[in-house]
Amino acid sequence: MANNGTNNGTKKRGAQLDREIDEVLRMRQKKQQTAAVAAKPRSSGTPSQAEYERRELAEAHKKIDDLRRAPLSDRKEAQAEFLKALRDDPELVAERIGWLLAGNYGYGSMLLAKRVLGAPRMNRSAALTQMIGAFEWMTPEDMVRAAWKKLSASEKAALERAVQGEIASAQSEE
Repeated sequence: MANNGTNNGTKKRGAQLDREIDEVLRMRQKKQQTAAVAAKPRSSGTPSQAEYERRELAEAHKKIDDLRRAPLSDRKEAQAEFLKALRDDPELVAERIGWLLAGNYGYGSMLLAKRVLGAPRMNRSAALTQMIGAFEWMTPEDMVRAAWKKLSASEKAALERAVQGEIASAQSEE
């Protein structure tokens, strides 16, 4: 008989444990349902600002990734055109950087450029030059760097002056 009492006590504790586990699972499901309802888009169909920015940034990143996958002949042709612009008209490159910062290439690309502008410890002129090479001249970033390395010291200095002038102009507008 002593065994029956011990088994009954174990059964009761096991049943109580099962109920507690069920309660925990129900609470977890309830939290998940609440989170799912909160994550659903609003009924108006208008995306929030954060959703809009995420989508635009994703599109800008996709453009850059697509450039990396473009045919080599297209990339080399774009690189040659960009090198010509760097050598012959650094003011044009700087002007296009101004356009990038103004949002003329899309909101996502502008957000990327504004992030660069807001990071004073990085080489902002190099980063913005790479970005405009991608968005305007359709040249991947590694090929932009290779084109920049082909410039003479005086051409690099002229480009740097023009780009720094555009950066200063953009910062004064903020």
